Amino acid sequence: MIFDFRLRPPYKGFKNLGIFNPACNEKIPQKHHGMPSEAARKKDLDLFWKEMEDAGISRGVVIGRQVPNDAASVPNDDVLDMAREFPDKIIPFGSLDITRGVSATLDELERCIEGGIKGIAMEPAYAMPPRKADANVLYPLYARCEKAGIPMVLTLSFFQGTLEYSDPCTVQHVANDFPHLQIVVAHGCYPWIPMIFQVAITNKNVWLLPDIYMLNPTAPGNQMFGEAMQWLDGERILYGSAWPCYHLKQAVHDIERFHLSQEHKEKFFYKNAEKLLNISLS
Repeated sequence: MIFDFRLRPPYKGFKNLGIFNPACNEKIPQKHHGMPSEAARKKDLDLFWKEMEDAGISRGVVIGRQVPNDAASVPNDDVLDMAREFPDKIIPFGSLDITRGVSATLDELERCIEGGIKGIAMEPAYAMPPRKADANVLYPLYARCEKAGIPMVLTLSFFQGTLEYSDPCTVQHVANDFPHLQIVVAHGCYPWIPMIFQVAITNKNVWLLPDIYMLNPTAPGNQMFGEAMQWLDGERILYGSAWPCYHLKQAVHDIERFHLSQEHKEKFFYKNAEKLLNISLS
């Protein structure tokens, strides 16, 4: 059984994202090892479900996107609509952009919670102006998510601004200040790999979602995510393909090189997601 924690299906607003134009897994840095995804190339939802089935993926999280550029955003309503249409396949996570102001962002968060969103994602470094994860302006959002009991996904890596914006110390500050908030670090703070390990070891409310930076065998340092499995005994590391940036079957195959124990493989592929989301997949 496999649960994919990072999917962007070809549905409504997602199809307008640059990752589909052309399909992300046909571009650098993925193209030199990955198989092309027909579902991504054609933006075909039926082919996407088939690709999920062929990869052994039964369910996943669909994460929306809110950034200052509307053309690079996906309305939270699209994510909620998809979850209502495919409740047995999709768990909806909304997204927030603090650029819109604290009050408006809090209002959108409340609307998402009322609508049935199961988690929230943010990319603070893409805000205008860019913010670090521990910026005070974000604290009301963390506090509300902590109170609501929903996870916060922070996308942090060298893609999100200069390296200071993905510094794991900012994650630790938030984790310390909100000890009951479950924080998921998408991209795994790449390339700050050893440092985010230490944060995850110290802070039990920090989860790693390294996605393509663990999957891609040519990503410098990718093997350290496999080593993190040993340090954390397989706990709080989540499997995510970042589709369409990775063919789903290729992603599952590329995990084999880590030679995970059966126990760690089960935790990574679905049991950690069950624990975080308080759901049963088996």
